[in-house]
Amino acid sequence: RYDKGEAAYLNAPMTKQEFMDFHEALVNAEEAPLNSFEKEKYFEGCMPIEVMAKRGIKTMLYGPMKPVGLEYPDDYTGPRDGEFKTPYAVVQLRQDNAAGSLYNIVGFQTHLKWGEQKRVFQMIPGLENAEFVRYGVM
Repeated sequence: RYDKGEAAYLNAPMTKQEFMDFHEALVNAEEAPLNSFEKEKYFEGCMPIEVMAKRGIKTMLYGPMKPVGLEYPDDYTGPRDGEFKTPYAVVQLRQDNAAGSLYNIVGFQTHLKWGEQKRVFQMIPGLENAEFVRYGVM
C-alpha cells in the first residue's frame, strides 16, 4: 500500500460485485458452535470477519478490506469497476514463513467451520485454487 513495496504483503483487489458476492457468502456461512463456557463477546479490534459482515454491508470496507493506499497500475488488465483507479475492496495477505510459501489473511479472525472457511475464502481473487494449511480458530 502507498507504494511502499513491502514484499511480505500481497493485495487481492475486489470489484464491487466480487465484494457483494463475498459478503453474501460470508453472512450466510455456517459458524462453529461456541463451547458451553464461551460467550459471544468480542473486542472491537479482534472481531470475527463474519460478525463484522453481519453488522452491515460496508462495515468491512472501513476495517480489514479498506482499499486505502492502493491504485491499479497503468498496465493492469484484470477486472475492475469501470475507470475507477482504486479497487472497491481489498484483502491483504501477510507472508507467514521465510520461504514465502505461506500467507495469512490480515484481519480475518473467524468462527466459521473449516469447510466454510475454504469455500468462502476461495472467493477472494487469486485464492480460487489456494491450499489452506491452517484454518482460523477463535
